[in-house]
Amino acid sequence: MKNRLLIGAIVTDCHIDFQSEIMRGIISQAFKSNCDVAVIAPLYNFSYSSVHKDAERAIFSLILSSRIDGFIYDRNSFCGDEIREYIEQLLRRSGKPVMLLDYADHKSFETTSVDDRSAFEEITDHLIDVHGCKRIYCLTGPQKTYNAEERLEGYKDSMKKHGLFFDRTYIEYGDFWHEAADNYAKKIISGELERPEAVVCGNDVMAIRLTNALTAAGIRVPEDIAITGYDASEEGYRAVPSITSYSRPNFQLGAEAVRRLYRIITGKICRKVPNENGMLRLGRSCGCHDDPHLRHNVTRMNTINSRFETYLLYGDMLFDITNSSDIKTFADKLDNHTYYLYQMAHLNVCLTKKYIDSMFMPASANTELDFVPGDDMQTVYSKSSVFREYPQNVDFSSNDILPYSGSERPYPTAYYISPLHYNNNFFGYTAVSFGKKPSAYSSLFMQWINYVNVALEHVRLKSMMSNSLARTTHALLYDSNTGLLSRNGFETEFVKRVPETGEQENYEFLSIELPAIQKTYYRSGEEQCLSIMRSFAEMLTRIISGNELCGVWNENTFCVLTAGAERPEMIFSSVSALIKKEHPENSNYDFSIGVFSFGSAKKISASEAFYKSSINKIFSFNTSENSANPQFEKLCMLRSRIMKNPELPWNISEIAESLYLSKSYLQKIYKSYFNKSIIEEMIEFRIENAKELLTNTDLTVTEIARKCGYSSYNYFVRQFRSCEDLSPSEYRNSLRKEN
Repeated sequence: MKNRLLIGAIVTDCHIDFQSEIMRGIISQAFKSNCDVAVIAPLYNFSYSSVHKDAERAIFSLILSSRIDGFIYDRNSFCGDEIREYIEQLLRRSGKPVMLLDYADHKSFETTSVDDRSAFEEITDHLIDVHGCKRIYCLTGPQKTYNAEERLEGYKDSMKKHGLFFDRTYIEYGDFWHEAADNYAKKIISGELERPEAVVCGNDVMAIRLTNALTAAGIRVPEDIAITGYDASEEGYRAVPSITSYSRPNFQLGAEAVRRLYRIITGKICRKVPNENGMLRLGRSCGCHDDPHLRHNVTRMNTINSRFETYLLYGDMLFDITNSSDIKTFADKLDNHTYYLYQMAHLNVCLTKKYIDSMFMPASANTELDFVPGDDMQTVYSKSSVFREYPQNVDFSSNDILPYSGSERPYPTAYYISPLHYNNNFFGYTAVSFGKKPSAYSSLFMQWINYVNVALEHVRLKSMMSNSLARTTHALLYDSNTGLLSRNGFETEFVKRVPETGEQENYEFLSIELPAIQKTYYRSGEEQCLSIMRSFAEMLTRIISGNELCGVWNENTFCVLTAGAERPEMIFSSVSALIKKEHPENSNYDFSIGVFSFGSAKKISASEAFYKSSINKIFSFNTSENSANPQFEKLCMLRSRIMKNPELPWNISEIAESLYLSKSYLQKIYKSYFNKSIIEEMIEFRIENAKELLTNTDLTVTEIARKCGYSSYNYFVRQFRSCEDLSPSEYRNSLRKEN
């Protein structure tokens, strides 16, 4: 079976009647055309900015999924130019065809719209023909927006057709929201505008607000002023008086967008779903009577929704799912609360691998969880309307959106993909399907997801705090480099192993020092020192028996507690043999052993035992004469200064003079010890410093050259390219591509 087309719908506020009807049309036509639908549906419309919204917008990364074949974009459902421009940039980057809803012309995308003009003309005709109104005002939407201008033209067409007078004072541009209606009511109440016989509003929201404001001022609706709305929202029908409105053909808008997009993608014409044309919906705000059957259905649905909202608000879902210590427990508890999702056919909760990995980090990590295209995901909860499915914790790419996106199914599906996040941390997304029903989610779903978000943050923090406690305990007792007991851990075990009372027992305390570690630090850096300590610890571990204590006392000294008088010599001989076999003639492994013998009857601390062993050196292993060279320490100190300040103007003659050496001899012995000349080392340190600045700062290349000791920009670029085979700018760009 050939994979179906996947249509991506970019829309928000899906719970609102207006958007719900559009989605019903999109899904119905997609199913008729044997297409799947992925609705990228944030829960809010970004009308204001916040950290919360910045995290939510990360869901739009799914636009770049290669699975999606084309997009339907409801630009008008998003508030603000910034979020619209962000979405449109991603849509352009996707390279897929895009169909805009309710838009006239767009420079980048195809557009689809419905005939608001004729519909608005019809509702104005109703006021004139049925109620005899002549002085009619129009409160439309924002100026120069397609919907607002089309509705205004419909009003003008009706007034002209009936030969009624109107001028600019009759027309007011609004905002499709409360503020414009409030301001318009003030003009009428104050007498700034002569009182009209009727006002046609661009949507139900403004009609309801205007009605309430006029009624509060003693102006009766519809007796003094008749008012109509548009969009036929449920809120308008519940209002008192109920709003006369127009049931816009939003279903047909969504369906037509799919048909046009399908033709662009495939070059074929798909079968059309039956039309659901718009119609006038009568209410009491114009003087008519509303439909009792419709009122009964609206009241019934309101009662059902109100009951479930009460159950969710006052129930124990939030307390139950937040009281989870891990994801498995969270999923088990969430399973008890999916009945809130009315007519849900399938639900997935998909979390990013970043979120899951963060649960194993300490709380101090404070890592921000972002979301980028192609991030690894994991389905932690999956349920159909019939039974719960148990995912196998297999990772999938967010490019696939869902783990079974490419699988063969007997019928098309539609999923609403909504983000899961808390503050600036992105957790993943839910995917909810209503099966064969072309439905959208309700406002109850939004509250349900908010509870899930809070619970996921609680689970993450609990897990991180638990890890922090475990890590802190481990860090206090064990050395992170070697895995042996740290000084704190050794002292703790020492007290347990050497009781103050009990049967007399003799102990040997060994301090094992590696004197070459300090020289290695100056010669090769800290990482090499840590590597030597790890290697030496590994050899000790092979020799130390299970009833002996072994730990790291400081950066170049190990400590051992044993009970046998013969053990110090045996340990010395065994370690010496391993070094000769595995690190012959490597002076970094030179070591000495000090020994202190004591009985358990004598009260003594680990610190005192260490001190006494360190001044009683008995065994020494030495493979090199470097430590006997008096110039070596001076050269190590010199190299350390160059490493820390490579940008300084180092001069060989001045260095030689300060060390009381000839210039030629200085260069000879420096290279014999470190295998590189002073100049070669200085260049290497400068380039490493430059790479660090290119990676972690936004400084210009010129500024970085100056900070690294180069007075010539061109010379810096040539030297950088010679070392890295890239220019500084190319190096920085390569890092950004990797990220």
